[in-house]
Amino acid sequence: MPYTDPQHRSSKKFQTAFSILILLLFLGTIGYKFIEKISLLDSIYMTVITLSTVGYKEVVPLSPEGKIFTIFLIICGVSLAGYSASSALAYFSSGEWKENAERKRRTKMIQQLKNHYIVCGYGRTGRYVVEELKSEGQSYVIIDTDPEKIAHLTASGELAILGSGSEEEILCEAKIKEAAGLAATTSIDKENILIVLTARFLNPSLQIVSRASSKNFEDKLIKAGANRVLLPQKVSAWRIVSMLVRPEVADFFCEVANVEGTELVVEQILVDKRSSLVGQTLAQSQIRNNLNVTILACKLPDGTWTHSVGGKTVLCPGMTLIALGSRENLHKLLKIANPQ
Repeated sequence: MPYTDPQHRSSKKFQTAFSILILLLFLGTIGYKFIEKISLLDSIYMTVITLSTVGYKEVVPLSPEGKIFTIFLIICGVSLAGYSASSALAYFSSGEWKENAERKRRTKMIQQLKNHYIVCGYGRTGRYVVEELKSEGQSYVIIDTDPEKIAHLTASGELAILGSGSEEEILCEAKIKEAAGLAATTSIDKENILIVLTARFLNPSLQIVSRASSKNFEDKLIKAGANRVLLPQKVSAWRIVSMLVRPEVADFFCEVANVEGTELVVEQILVDKRSSLVGQTLAQSQIRNNLNVTILACKLPDGTWTHSVGGKTVLCPGMTLIALGSRENLHKLLKIANPQ
């Protein structure tokens, strides 16, 4: 059964009723003017009191033709009132008004988003992406072409938009110009290419990560504008081989996420020029001692990486720190490195 937007159904009913009312007003005015030979204002007046069945006195005695015409208008007016009343009753009793209010609330929430993430495609990969974004405490919007998925997502309180991520108006509705990143996670590589192309055109500085099902499309997605491309099968194979060949290392990375009940994560932190860390060495900054955060590597402003980070490493503006620690401590370091 095809999906029909409840708001569209209700709007169409009220538009139909309003259109019929305008038509009857027009026909009634023309009819009274030519049948009874009265002025335009009197014709409008007669039409309104007849359709509304208020029972006010006629402006002139009606001719037999005028009486028949009046009967016709009264029947039409009563029928229109009944149709409007039944439409309104169905609208409120079905709960569509609640759905419309919720839809407007979600639209308003999407319009207020900033530095959020857009997930295009809520399939197997997209679901995991959403779960991870949620666990990271990030704001996100889901875009999918399946009406049933969108209905389920919105019913569960998610911000979701029905449509294709390759359409400019859909991405604009998801506030792509204010977004921090986009994940193209549909199962169709050609669709992901279109999504990446459109997203890159609308936001040249956007961080874009795309899924690819075959190696043949990896280079094409990069050329289309993706910053990173992942092949799920390749990533799974790499993890499987790591567990087979280096099981202790794999176990370490699995265990490091939950040491003594404190979740450890690896985060990238940009050192702002206003930060008190600028000009200090790592040893002077006391990041390790005060925050219990370990700096694993750093990326210099010119894009080169420094993996041999030590106490003598000097922190400079524009440097990106790759840090390991708890979410709470990393958040504290973020405030120091990038003061608002």
